[in-house]
Amino acid sequence: MARDCRGPLRDLLRFVDTGTTPQDDSLIRLIEDEMACINIDAAWKESMMPFLTVEDDARIQARISYEDGRSEGLAEGRSEGEAAMAALMERLFAESRTEDARRAAADADVRARLLEEYGL
Repeated sequence: MARDCRGPLRDLLRFVDTGTTPQDDSLIRLIEDEMACINIDAAWKESMMPFLTVEDDARIQARISYEDGRSEGLAEGRSEGEAAMAALMERLFAESRTEDARRAAADADVRARLLEEYGL
């Protein structure tokens, strides 16, 4: 049986996560009003910046880590692909299969078949 996921706690969590507010939630309206007043106070905002930057820094570090890992994986894949293609071309030319080499360079399906044929 599916549970009804509506309610004040869900609205509050959605507000904290996304800033979206339901029309009829008086608690969230009160929070929004207080936040608007506090945001006018520059000294208070300045005192809160270290807390905000810790969270922001964690998000930035996670994004950098993901992007570095992705870049590293792409570079590794590119390098492996180039090595396989070079080995394939070397084998094809050694066997005077120049037409297969030309087709492999232009057609991914032909290339995949030949790589498999040579176990590369």
